[in-house]
Order: sequence, then C-alpha cells, then structure tokens
Amino acid sequence: MKTPIFVRSFSDEEREALQASLRSKDAFTLRRSQILLASSRGEYAPKIAESLGCGEQTVRDAIHDFNQRGLDALVAKSSRPKRT
Repeated sequence: MKTPIFVRSFSDEEREALQASLRSKDAFTLRRSQILLASSRGEYAPKIAESLGCGEQTVRDAIHDFNQRGLDALVAKSSRPKRT
C-alpha cells in the first residue's frame, strides 16, 4: 500500500486563491483546486479520486505539483513536446 499523501498547509492567500478558483471556468483549475482543498480536509487520494471521477495518480500528481510549485500548479503546463 502506498504511503498516504496530503497537501502541505496553506497560507491565507493560497486558501483564498483556491476558494476563488472553485468558480473558475477552466476545468483544469477547477479540478486541481477541488483536489487540493479535499486533501487539506484530510481526505485520502483514493477517496478524492472516487468522488471527483478521476484517477488516483491524477490526485497524487496534483498534490505533488502543488507542494513543489504552489499556486502555479493551478495553471496547466504546456503539452508541447520538449524535443521532436
């Protein structure tokens, strides 16, 4: 069994930005903010994945990305290949 992963604690500005992004028209931003807020409530990745209808690895990737990059994780990176 994999070790449970949770998001780091939020600053006040981060929490406000995540709450505001729940009203985003961008699906990527909305899904990421839902994942991060659920993790901050202490929900495990499999439960978050089940409730949002996504994969467990998607949840883990979102949490890892936020723990490393902060609010920049709410914006999708380029899907362009690094080299051809």
